[in-house]
Amino acid sequence: MLAQALGAVFLLGICIFFHELGHFLIGKWVGVQPRIFSIGYGRALWFKKVGRTIYQITAIPLGGYVQFYNDDISRDPGKIKKGDFFSVGPWRRIALALGGPAFSIALGFIVIMTLVMLGWQPMRNTIHITDNASSAYAAGLREGDRIVAVNGERTESYEELLYAIGFASEPVLNLSVQRDGESLSIPVSPKPREPGSIRMLEGISPQGNKYLLSMTDITFDKGSIQKEDRILKADGKPLEKVSDLVEILNTGGKTSVELEIARRTGSFFAPEAEEFFTLIVPLKEREILILDSLRDVQTGVILNKREIFANQTDIISRISYKGENFADWNELKARLKNIENPVRLTVGAVEVEASVKLSSRKLIGISLAEGTEPAKATMSRDPLSIIVRSYDQTMFVTKGTLLGLYRLIEGKLSFDKSVSGPVKIVAIAAKSVTAGWETWWFLLAQITIVLGIMNLLPIPVLDGGHILFYLIEAVYKPLPVKVIAVTMRTGMALLLAMGVYVIGLDIWDVFVKGFL
Repeated sequence: MLAQALGAVFLLGICIFFHELGHFLIGKWVGVQPRIFSIGYGRALWFKKVGRTIYQITAIPLGGYVQFYNDDISRDPGKIKKGDFFSVGPWRRIALALGGPAFSIALGFIVIMTLVMLGWQPMRNTIHITDNASSAYAAGLREGDRIVAVNGERTESYEELLYAIGFASEPVLNLSVQRDGESLSIPVSPKPREPGSIRMLEGISPQGNKYLLSMTDITFDKGSIQKEDRILKADGKPLEKVSDLVEILNTGGKTSVELEIARRTGSFFAPEAEEFFTLIVPLKEREILILDSLRDVQTGVILNKREIFANQTDIISRISYKGENFADWNELKARLKNIENPVRLTVGAVEVEASVKLSSRKLIGISLAEGTEPAKATMSRDPLSIIVRSYDQTMFVTKGTLLGLYRLIEGKLSFDKSVSGPVKIVAIAAKSVTAGWETWWFLLAQITIVLGIMNLLPIPVLDGGHILFYLIEAVYKPLPVKVIAVTMRTGMALLLAMGVYVIGLDIWDVFVKGFL
């Protein structure tokens, strides 16, 4: 936990430091003297004065600032001295304001280029079909297809593929697909998982090595399975889906199963280190209610098969038949075992028609998720290719940020589901520590590029707002002091209100949701 916390704080600290360093250095270059260089806000925990500048680290490390001498817009023009903020013209002040965003974006580019030089590659744009009943399979996509473009927009990695699908505005997208040396054109209609979220193409994932991921801890007589252990094989057979394990456990009257498990033992600097071992696990038998051929009575929509175990009392209590709920599993079993199919049940607030079957199943007793170790793209690593790839990746993050903002303004994306504040960013940064230094540095590159882009927005208080004021001054004349003051106060109030709201959303998502 300490390493994760320090990793998150260090990541944000680097992003903030380089942004403010841009203002600091460009300010000095154009002839303006910095008064305070601060990482964070509030009371200083540490400070040191060097020359005329105070360098400090403060108690609230969620940002930073550079304050220049006499930068108050209500200053007395007769008292301006050399080195004061308003002692230079508007074009130099524009350069100063641009310094922070420029350094942020440049840092992102340099970090990405360094990662590419050291061997980092994005996920390959080759897909795995997760479900033959999915919309992707119905549209004509097949296992191993390589999607090279979406509506003519090149997609060299799986990340770019998700971006192109997620932010496209057309209801039907044309995928350019390479299959066995043949070029195909396949139309698809992606849908958002929920209103206000980006669109997804159901039924695909990046191709790579599949495994099952343990979501819980459990101890047996001869060992244990820990959360985030990867279960690779059962009785010598590879596992790609939970259904693979279920079939193995319930074939041949087994009382135990031999699992091959991979456990990460690496650190931030060597995340690839793993321990491989086998564990013989006793099986538990659980009664189960299978709801097959499910149909929503109101809408007529066909639903996926549902399986409800005897110990899932919270779900059982929400099932009713002919208006009567079931007190427990035994009552449900007694009422349903002699009823002729299909049966109409109400599950929560939804009335469904289903074919009901009572059965039993052998289980390990842990919660599992399906995971993939994605195959990596293979790209040239000569100096020119490295620079081009780094530039493309920087522009990919930039375009994604701008297009996401545009979709928010259009109302096609929900603000609540699309915006992350400092709390969520810290949580994501903390998780990246366990994934290794490549993931950590790539996340830093993304955050610092987004920081640079967002600060260029023409909003009062942000760098883009200052640039707008100075540009008006340069091409026309300075705006009245009262107009600037009111605009700045309004912008600050709006940003503070938005900040409080976003932090509230972050706390709900990161802490409250997880607890509930």
